[in-house]
Amino acid sequence: MRFKLAIAQHPMYFLIREDSICAERTPPWGAEDIEAYIERIRENIAVLQKYPQLKLGFEWSGLELELLKDDAPEVFQEMLVLVKSGKCSLYNGTYSQPHLQTLSSEANYRQFEFGQKIYRDLCDFQVTTYAHQECSLNEQTPQLLKAFGIQYMPLPRFIGTIVMEGGELIFHHREGTMFVQGSEFTQWRGLDGTLLDVYLSEPLHLKIKDWMDYQEIKGLLQVPPVLIDIPDMTAVDDRWMADRQKADFVLLDEALPERLKKHPARFQSRIYTNWSYIEGIRAEELSRWNFTAEQAVLRAEAIQAMAWILLNRKPPSTSSIWKTILATQHHDVYCFCGPEIRERSIGRLKEAAAKSTLMIETAASEILANTGPLQENGLQIVVFNTLPHPVKAPVTVDVGLPNPALFDSEGNPVTFQIEPTTKFSSKVTFLADASSFGFASYAVRAGRVESNALKRLDRTFLFKNPYYECFVESDGTLTSLKLLPGGEELLSTGTVRGNQLAAQDSTGLGSRHAGTININVSPEKVVRWEPASPGPELHFEPEGGAAILHGPVCDRFQVYGRLNDRVKAELSILFYHEIPRIDFKWIFHFDQASIGSFYDDESKMRVQWPLAFQGEITHDIAFGVVSSFEDRPFLPAGWVDIWDGEKGFAYFHQGTIKHWVKDRTLVNLFAWGEDTDAIGNRLGMERWPKTFDQRLNGKHIIQYSIYPHRGDWRSADVIGIARSYQAPPLAFVKQSKLGTLPPQLDLIQISNPFLVSTAVKTEGPDVLCRLYSVAREEEPVNVKMKALDIQGIYTLSGERVSSLQPFKIGKIVFKPFPGAGG
Repeated sequence: MRFKLAIAQHPMYFLIREDSICAERTPPWGAEDIEAYIERIRENIAVLQKYPQLKLGFEWSGLELELLKDDAPEVFQEMLVLVKSGKCSLYNGTYSQPHLQTLSSEANYRQFEFGQKIYRDLCDFQVTTYAHQECSLNEQTPQLLKAFGIQYMPLPRFIGTIVMEGGELIFHHREGTMFVQGSEFTQWRGLDGTLLDVYLSEPLHLKIKDWMDYQEIKGLLQVPPVLIDIPDMTAVDDRWMADRQKADFVLLDEALPERLKKHPARFQSRIYTNWSYIEGIRAEELSRWNFTAEQAVLRAEAIQAMAWILLNRKPPSTSSIWKTILATQHHDVYCFCGPEIRERSIGRLKEAAAKSTLMIETAASEILANTGPLQENGLQIVVFNTLPHPVKAPVTVDVGLPNPALFDSEGNPVTFQIEPTTKFSSKVTFLADASSFGFASYAVRAGRVESNALKRLDRTFLFKNPYYECFVESDGTLTSLKLLPGGEELLSTGTVRGNQLAAQDSTGLGSRHAGTININVSPEKVVRWEPASPGPELHFEPEGGAAILHGPVCDRFQVYGRLNDRVKAELSILFYHEIPRIDFKWIFHFDQASIGSFYDDESKMRVQWPLAFQGEITHDIAFGVVSSFEDRPFLPAGWVDIWDGEKGFAYFHQGTIKHWVKDRTLVNLFAWGEDTDAIGNRLGMERWPKTFDQRLNGKHIIQYSIYPHRGDWRSADVIGIARSYQAPPLAFVKQSKLGTLPPQLDLIQISNPFLVSTAVKTEGPDVLCRLYSVAREEEPVNVKMKALDIQGIYTLSGERVSSLQPFKIGKIVFKPFPGAGG
């Protein structure tokens, strides 16, 4: 039997181009610089032209195609000629080959939106096969793939999970479990029911020549006959061709539909991964800045949509900002092997956030200039809600008065607390109650305010509101958290307390070597990773005592301390009187700190929440919600909830993605850093070819929130509470004066809590709201609106609907009324 062999060359282009010290510059695996790498592509093209039977696929991202076109336009054109002639194909379809499982809903969508546009515009090519080495997927990926014209996916090479319903595997004493020909396709079923054909390709355990020879002796018990190899961009030469002479080269776009026609899928599967390069590197600074930049650009798009509706103000494009953000989501930027590219990407994310903030301020200022007054003279605060859902959340704004008083649109006093900024100015914090996509105004007048001072805490702090009661120790740990009015305890009373930091000092323990390991050696001579001895345990130790600032909106707990001489920290906790969540903020100051062992997550810096109950673990992903298990890492996009049938505990993060539950303790990974070669992708025991100094340095701010509740995540509105924390309203101050707009305006309101919007933006002359359903049953899309008319409600496939099935992604298209701002 002759095998068909599909090669999907996986590029290291972006990493080698942007990082001068990455190990991928080590020949023969990598190339010394980008010029040498481009030469390797030339060699691939030359071999393709030399051998008529050779076909090659390239798993290139849209970003790397753009870079190749700029760096070596003649090579890019030669590649396109080979694509047009059927000698080459392009796989993947995303903008930057990210780990989709770590990204938000909008980032998942825009990765395909921008990626497919580049394949289409630059290459006149439609990607139909999502071949990827890295295992980049979540359980809503099938819906996105189908929406963007991608029909097939071979099973990824890196770590993933497949849950087969009615499928079969063969057990083999040497290879373990293996897929078998004739039952080689499964239909990957997304959360919404979308089905995508997945080819169950076998990983190549041996060299390709030995693998094909070995299959011959197995007779009809062979693996599926389309072998798929996705190597890092390898050199193709005569010897390489000779080793593969028993195979017929094919492209996946042709081979998979042909094989599927002969052997249709016999069963359905769920496919997902709990693996990624989110490992605490640099205190997850890249992920945290990605969170910040995304929030900023989504708000910029939303406020510009308001300005378009109300003022006919044409919005500037956010495409360049999105492309910057999406580029920093490349898996090699997150990887342990690219410290320079990560440093540059963090800087680019900061610039993207700053540009988005300027867009927000510019559009908001034009709306403010046209907003009518609540009072004849004086100041007013205008609060913008950038999503069409009710939000009640604290906002803080500098009002420019030393002793302000605050009133709502009806003239009723608003509870607030004050923080002086100068002798003549102060910040006010209050709970803004925003009912919809739009804005509301509050009047600011001169008043008399009694400011509170920080008071030293000399005993356990008790806080109580209508929702919960908790006890806080002087180190910021919680020894009790009870739901009210029933008094059910949520935290266990063991040695670990709620909100307790833990880590191990790994100074001097990580293995390292000088220079570069020779990777071109026989397997028995490969330098192996050996676990380091555990380092000493680190715990947060307060210095100088804790303090409490009591206020009418919230009480603030504050404490300073250290983990060791190289890690200083300060913690603040906000306990609100009228909302049920508790907010935490750590500020860490690292000085060449070594924390944890790369492969041992339980040695890294992490925060722990020991629960008094065991329950269902649920968390969000892009456009969906899934369940997980104890003793396994999981990657919530924004929140995780644990519920035992009566009471629940929800945890919201802002970019610290990796979590797990062990012994009923919820853990969130914060940081890892060493000067070591004991790093890798968890696929083998080989030490990395280079040592990198990735010790923790500088100031890092890590924030999260908890929400004790009754009921499951749906009935407790966990999504809504998470939204109020992660995307709160924006507040601005303006001088009261006449304007064409009312002081308060609700433009779009979706009151159904099971319909979740992810973006409001302009699209040509229209305004669209992207959303998805988390309901158990099909839900009607009912919208209240002003100054807008609905053009239609559509699924990703373009079907016009009036309701959304569970986990279906859709969009509402609005047309602004002429003269809406008048």
